[in-house]
Amino acid sequence: MILMVKRIAIITVGLVIWFSPHPVEISDPAWQLFAIFVTTIFAVITGAFNILVASIFGMVTAVLTGTLIPSTAFSGFSNDIVLLIVMAFLIAKAVVKSGLGKRIALLIIRKYGRTSLGLGYSLIATDMIIAPAFPSNTARSGLLFPIIYSISIENGSNPDDGSERKLGSFLMFTSMFGIGLSSAMWLTAMAANPAGAEIAKAYGVDIGFGTWILASAFPTIIAAVIIPWVIYKIYPPDIKLTPEAPVLASTELKKMGKMGRDEIITASVFVMLVVFWGLSDIIDINKTIIAFLGFGLLLATKVFRVKDIKKEGEALSTMIWFSILYIMSSQLNEMKFMDYIGNILANQIETFPTMVAFIILVFVYVLLHYLFVSQTAHMLALLGVFLGAGKSVGIDPTPLALMLLFATNYFSAITPQGSSCNILYISSGYITPNDVYRIGAILTFTCFAIYMIFGIPWISLVL
Repeated sequence: MILMVKRIAIITVGLVIWFSPHPVEISDPAWQLFAIFVTTIFAVITGAFNILVASIFGMVTAVLTGTLIPSTAFSGFSNDIVLLIVMAFLIAKAVVKSGLGKRIALLIIRKYGRTSLGLGYSLIATDMIIAPAFPSNTARSGLLFPIIYSISIENGSNPDDGSERKLGSFLMFTSMFGIGLSSAMWLTAMAANPAGAEIAKAYGVDIGFGTWILASAFPTIIAAVIIPWVIYKIYPPDIKLTPEAPVLASTELKKMGKMGRDEIITASVFVMLVVFWGLSDIIDINKTIIAFLGFGLLLATKVFRVKDIKKEGEALSTMIWFSILYIMSSQLNEMKFMDYIGNILANQIETFPTMVAFIILVFVYVLLHYLFVSQTAHMLALLGVFLGAGKSVGIDPTPLALMLLFATNYFSAITPQGSSCNILYISSGYITPNDVYRIGAILTFTCFAIYMIFGIPWISLVL
């Protein structure tokens, strides 16, 4: 009953927007697409429909009403960025299937996991290393979560007996927030990153793999050093020493034995991908073709098989909804709707000094994530608007685009629903939703300060 009420309310809002008078500067098709896009986004935010169903209905409505012609509506499916995401997603599955991902995690924990704080750092370091080949923060959380859970239980930290704060809560929160930092580090670490880079091109910003890592490395490494320490102080574990963690990791590594054929092949492909993605802008090789090459090698060597692809319905689902939302957002920009909204926002900040306006734009962008469930939906809905606003008041679009895209990742833990991977950590019983609202807000705005203080001067220096 509640779900039906939500659905009726969302459709009603969409119809009201559709038939409402609109500014003369906005064309009828642009206003109609805006109504469809807003309805689609809010259907996801409110839980009226999941993101796949909402996106499909949005595309169907756009085509049937003549708002978008079919060739335009379907063009997102042929976009190489979408194909890159799907390929990288499948490659990530091969990393898990081969056992390479688990081995990397255990090796780092064995070396650095003797204290709870060191263990927290080792989890973030693990995530940082594997992130460039994992375009899904949910996939990486699925890899790290079982290891964190095992370590917590082995150290006597169990939510079933009320001892979650002994160690598990700290580790779960550190890893959950660390997922956002590792996603901010690499262009290919989260699905929204390459799509955001593509949107930024419309504002004269060219962000490649090399440009992204050069700009993100310094502020992200600083955040990765500071954030676990902050969590350690404001959400401390009862256990400060964890001598069992390296022992557990050593035991698991012994069970795994030497690297097998599949792990060696996957590791080689992994390294090849990272190297060629890093050099792609210099030697002018398409990133998607590189991903196809890597995936082809995994298939040819039977590390990943055709039958494994059939099991990966999530990749197809991601491709569909991402393609639809991407083309809707792109068309709103093509129809100059984003320019109009950006001008309105610019009028509100035009009296401020340029740097103050810059900071306000990024701060408001972060704050608005309280209204979104999906980081990708947030980025698709607002990135163009904020870039347009910044452009109209004379802000350099390159640092602004980078700061907004980095924020799209580090604000993931600002609310329990701020990222899909949060649900896994919260469902463990080690973290409560109230913990996320309270601690997540502190950490998110700590990151905001770190990226503003260190990121802006760094980008000015290196780009």
